[in-house]
Amino acid sequence: MNINLLDRLKRAGDLSISVKPIYKNDNNEILLKNFLTKQKFLNSNEIFEILKINFDEDQPIGYILMKDKNVVGFLGTIFSKRPIKEKIIDHCYLHSWVVFERYRLAAFKLILPIIKKNIFISTYSPIKSLMGLYKKLGFEEAQFFSKFIPSLFFLRWKTNDLNCSDDISFFEKFLSNNDRIVLKDHNFTNTQKLFIYFNKNTHDNVFMIVKKKTKKLVIPILELIYISDFKKFKSYEKKIGFELLKKYKPILFKFNSIDKSDTFSNKSFFTKIVKKNVYYLNRPLDFKFDILYSELV
Repeated sequence: MNINLLDRLKRAGDLSISVKPIYKNDNNEILLKNFLTKQKFLNSNEIFEILKINFDEDQPIGYILMKDKNVVGFLGTIFSKRPIKEKIIDHCYLHSWVVFERYRLAAFKLILPIIKKNIFISTYSPIKSLMGLYKKLGFEEAQFFSKFIPSLFFLRWKTNDLNCSDDISFFEKFLSNNDRIVLKDHNFTNTQKLFIYFNKNTHDNVFMIVKKKTKKLVIPILELIYISDFKKFKSYEKKIGFELLKKYKPILFKFNSIDKSDTFSNKSFFTKIVKKNVYYLNRPLDFKFDILYSELV
């Protein structure tokens, strides 16, 4: 982050416009909900659902921009303490940056309290009007790919050497320390946790977090949110795909990666790959892309 730029931003703009943090069930959350409900161009119920995602209750769920006691803008935050290579890293995921048009020159004020914390910050697929602002603020721009694969390509694969369990009480003790933290943190999310082990050896395993949803209200999709051992997954991907197909019955599989060749074969004519942008600030060197600890879970 350019320190001189940060100092200039702090002093810039209308000094009568202030920023306040929002915590669960405080008065500012009530002000926020009233503000969002009035924005006809927004799906406010969708944002209310995202606001329920809270991995660190000591941190704000967002910030509001105030002018004369009225809310004129909002930036949503999902703070977490996430495990990365045996370290616990303070992280903030950004979502739902909404500011009245006449106050957009002051929109940067919403992100300054987060930047000041000097922590790992990320955001996925922001709207185009925000991309330039992220770059000016020193964010690193990268791309990730969402791949959609028809599930029918995984039919007829024998899985005699593969066992699958969704019983957390059974498999939790076999997980690594990092994966136990991931499991605990995501237990409240609307996701499914799956433990796959090979040749009846519980120590030879892959831990997965998946989420079933529907596209356009009719097409069932199973999104692979987290895979603990990607190399091992690749070795068994067709058999694992068949197990997932049997268990969840999706029409499509979806996986997000910084490498569009990752996960499942690209040979299918029906495979679809969508490129999206991601922005990072203070990204840890050992961080490998995933969508954990974000609105996407």
